[in-house]
Amino acid sequence: MQAAAPLTIEQLYYGRHRLAFRAGTYLALIRMMGVGHLVTALYGHTQLLAQTHARLARTRATLRDLICDGFDSPRGQAAVQRLRDVHRGLQATPEDFRYVLATFFLEPLRWNDEFGRTPLSPPELDLLLGFWRRVGESMHIEDLPRTLAQWRAGQRAYELRHLRFTEEGRRLAQLCLRDVVKLTVPAGARWAFRRLMRATMEPSIRQTLGLEPVSPFTGWALRRLLPGQGLGAAS
Repeated sequence: MQAAAPLTIEQLYYGRHRLAFRAGTYLALIRMMGVGHLVTALYGHTQLLAQTHARLARTRATLRDLICDGFDSPRGQAAVQRLRDVHRGLQATPEDFRYVLATFFLEPLRWNDEFGRTPLSPPELDLLLGFWRRVGESMHIEDLPRTLAQWRAGQRAYELRHLRFTEEGRRLAQLCLRDVVKLTVPAGARWAFRRLMRATMEPSIRQTLGLEPVSPFTGWALRRLLPGQGLGAAS
């Protein structure tokens, strides 16, 4: 009997959990706009306001190179170098970098837990945590957590201290909602996908960012279309 092929991070992101990882990653970018000092320290709000789509496209391309080609490939090595170059010299602490890193995988996990078809299996979860830990190690981020519980506790503690409304964050979140869907979503489906993101955004984050919710009927209709696991609901 032929042994099953080993699970890859590419299968995780572009296989049966594809919707969760797409919506969750897009929502992760928006969630970070609720941390006022990160808007300027990590994103440079003036430049991002003028170049939102280009900056989002570069972020997606870098992650895709690591996911699809691996850290040791020429494209992966170039992606790691881009990450180092972009973040070198920024006025940000190791805690800031850990939060950004964590949000890129905790938000897809939250989305999948609440709205996905099936939870990640233990091997899938180990693969995901290992991948993002290696991203952090490649960027020389200090004191990386080793367990999912530690990552989640760190994110909660960080947001309790730093999550707040800023006008810059609100504007950037609106621009991300407008432009992030242009990266992969067909033109005819973008209207619906933007509303899907609003409907499945964590309510406290949406309120912090000053974003309007979708109408109750639209939110209900969108969530009815999702498979769901009965673990939560957006409002």
